[in-house]
Amino acid sequence: MGFLLTVFCVVFQAHAANAGGLESRIRKLAAGASLAPAQWGVCVKDAATGKTVASLDADKRLVPGSTLKLFVTGAALLLLGPDHRFSTVLHHDGKISAGVLKGDLIIKGGGDPSLGSTLVRGGRPMEEVFAEWLKSLKEKGAASIQGDIVADNTLFEGPAIPGSWPWEDAGNYYAAPADSLSINDNLYQLVFAPALRVGEPAMVLRMEPEVPGLVFENHMLTGPAEAGDNGYIYNVPGSFRAVPRGSVPAGAREFAIKGALPEPALFAAQAFAGFLKKSGVAVSGKARLAALPVSIDDTKVLARSESVPLRDIVRLTNKRSFNLYAEMLSRAVALSQGKPGSAAGGNGAIREFLRSTGGSVEGVRLEDACGLSRLNMVTARAMTDLLVFMSKSPVFADYQESLACPGDPEGFGHIKEFGKKTVLEKSLRIKSGSLSGARSYSGYLRNKAGRLLAFTFIVNNYSCPPSQIEKIHEDLLLALAESR
Repeated sequence: MGFLLTVFCVVFQAHAANAGGLESRIRKLAAGASLAPAQWGVCVKDAATGKTVASLDADKRLVPGSTLKLFVTGAALLLLGPDHRFSTVLHHDGKISAGVLKGDLIIKGGGDPSLGSTLVRGGRPMEEVFAEWLKSLKEKGAASIQGDIVADNTLFEGPAIPGSWPWEDAGNYYAAPADSLSINDNLYQLVFAPALRVGEPAMVLRMEPEVPGLVFENHMLTGPAEAGDNGYIYNVPGSFRAVPRGSVPAGAREFAIKGALPEPALFAAQAFAGFLKKSGVAVSGKARLAALPVSIDDTKVLARSESVPLRDIVRLTNKRSFNLYAEMLSRAVALSQGKPGSAAGGNGAIREFLRSTGGSVEGVRLEDACGLSRLNMVTARAMTDLLVFMSKSPVFADYQESLACPGDPEGFGHIKEFGKKTVLEKSLRIKSGSLSGARSYSGYLRNKAGRLLAFTFIVNNYSCPPSQIEKIHEDLLLALAESR
């Protein structure tokens, strides 16, 4: 007990009227069987004053998981602005005469993560976007195309996914490549027919939408009905031979899992070419990627598709913990700061942003923007310092609104149930992070005295069930809610 209390040294500020009770609660949690073998970082500050309310190993470098998204979403709101919109441009490089476009039709990506998305608030499905493009084409008098459908995705550079992402994740929707021409959230659904008996192969039925050229070496099995989704798609960007493994649950006639498009920009060109042909517009050429950036002649622009406002992109990024959107936002932030639109450029831009807020970056190591890499390292203090800074910023309302609340219908995963039917329902805004053996929670809590508290809790290398970790932190937040 003495050793644990030495390791988990907890300091509370005297201005908390019930500091003794709160200190006792955290000491008990730190010494308990669930956290004794783990590493636990805690930092709670009064958002108005910046004074520390509670801390425990606040400067320990820990793997945060998806709470890391709070860095890039804060940077994007402040540096790009909540009303910022990304633009995708449809243009051509030829001439339209006698109903024929003689030249290539080009889709130039502008880094919009929400193009063709039905998940983001205000988003439009892919077919609706294509119909708008077709209308603009016809309004210019083009009924057929003698040329290619070209996808220009040269705005971003470098690998589309970080090299530190696990092989098991690559190929799945939550590891979709960040492409400057993204569409349909860069995912497809792979639909299986589970077998009648556990252990037998599950059959691939179809893709939705169909991805031209993508084939599967199927090793998916049928698992117990109660086991749920344990299926993975192994693949990497640019590869059109994917390997499904794991299991899908028995009992359903069909069961779908989500995969990552191997070449999102190429898929956008292929899907639009297919839409044109289905709509009676003949295309003589092929769908392909641009080898080099294609300059835009304003006189040959057919359509500009504007994204939803950035605040709605950030909202989806945080509430649903959407990795793709975080990765694309990091590249957009990098470009806005004169850096390369790459993963490395984004990491550098976010570090500079954190430094500009006055917070410490000593314990911060960034390998991605979304938190999927286990090589990311942050401290509870660095995360909480950012939250304090953002609470005083002009974009705080949008930032806080992007976090989940207990029972949030827009929330994702276990955090939807966190704090339900407690006093936290009206006082908590929270972002969670989950990796194997790592859980984190960051956000804002309004206590009964009316003070806004900014908090971060990060646990690594725990061995108890995740539900116990959730309960520990829910109890801690309930105690903070009662603090003065």
